[in-house]
Amino acid sequence: MGDNSEQHNNKVRKPRDLVIPDLRNETEREYQYSKRPYQRDYLRGTEWDREERKKDTTRDTVSQNKQKSRKSNASSAKSRNRKNIKTTEKQPQKKITKSRRKDRKKTTSKIILAVACICAIIIGNIAGRWNAQLDQVLNQRKKGGVDLQEVKVDESTLNQDSNIINILLVGADKRESWTEAGRSDCTMIATIDKKHKCLKLTSLMRDMYIDIPNHGKDKFNAAYSYGGISLLYQTIAYNFDLHLDGYIIVDFAAFKEVVRKLGGVKVNLTDAEANYLIKAYKKGPEAKVKPGLHKMNARQVLAYVRIRQDAAADFGRTQRQRNVMQAILTEVKTKSITEIMDLTGNLMKYVTTDLSNDEIYSYVKSVVMMGTTTLEQKRIPVDNSFKEERMGTQLVLVPDLTTNKQELQEFLFEYPEESSTNSQKKAD
Repeated sequence: MGDNSEQHNNKVRKPRDLVIPDLRNETEREYQYSKRPYQRDYLRGTEWDREERKKDTTRDTVSQNKQKSRKSNASSAKSRNRKNIKTTEKQPQKKITKSRRKDRKKTTSKIILAVACICAIIIGNIAGRWNAQLDQVLNQRKKGGVDLQEVKVDESTLNQDSNIINILLVGADKRESWTEAGRSDCTMIATIDKKHKCLKLTSLMRDMYIDIPNHGKDKFNAAYSYGGISLLYQTIAYNFDLHLDGYIIVDFAAFKEVVRKLGGVKVNLTDAEANYLIKAYKKGPEAKVKPGLHKMNARQVLAYVRIRQDAAADFGRTQRQRNVMQAILTEVKTKSITEIMDLTGNLMKYVTTDLSNDEIYSYVKSVVMMGTTTLEQKRIPVDNSFKEERMGTQLVLVPDLTTNKQELQEFLFEYPEESSTNSQKKAD
């Protein structure tokens, strides 16, 4: 009995041999199996146990760091909010230092410069295409056979200014059936005064009795019928010492086309003018007018500018011609720059000129950019500077050339107010 119990105790106390498997070379399934909780006792102290502990500690460290960062971010956000609240309460607005202002100005100027460069490129491309199209249209115009710069005049005696452009405008009294040049029914000088930023228009009256080179004394409008635009320029240069930069000739058909392209112009008719048109033209469209300001069509406007049967005679006619030129400028100024250039291209087909494409483009641009819609006006001869005389069957105006030459020079090359002041002082 005793022996048996002793043997039993010995069996219980005898430690059991533990065999710890080396799973490092085993399959993934066996490795996963070894990670089960009840297997960890067998792995404790082995290489596998150390690797697992490292992984666990790494995970714990990462999670702890994440929690700490969240807490720190939350606390910093709260502190920032508290600071912002305090600063807004105590200091409503921070003072901007000079250096910060300079930096802002530099940044703003850079942005403006970049935008300006982009706009310049776009505008340049549009202007290039625009100029090409305008050149095609202008090349169809009637080029004058005479270039004023080649006409023989004594340039040493002529007054001129590079910033003041004087263009000779000729309204030729020529019907389509005529073969000769016709008479200069209307002669004006259109001035683009870039120096004083204004536009001027001067009428040279057709009945002035003056010297026409190589033809003796005659009425002023005879110069055009004797020798065309060349002799007309020589006559102006000889009598008024004036250099002209170019010319434009418009006959009756071209004048009507100009007004037609504009859709008519607004003219203020007096009672006498309206009555004359109604009686003279009877049933035509020229007779369908009324006193007051209203838009007139091409035929009505042509009839209006040719009236000389009223008490003012040719003085009234030149005034009406300037009125229509003012009305045309006013109508043109209502158009956009694109419409104006297109209109210029279309109208130039109906006129004769010695101006180049570049000159036309430059002059139109100057007129548009000047912004004014007012024409400063003058008439030569001026009041109290001429005598009315009869030469044979003709009634003519014999001008005081010294006075009128001075009046014309001052008006064209000075600011209008200055020229009128100087004239008044001399008269006093």
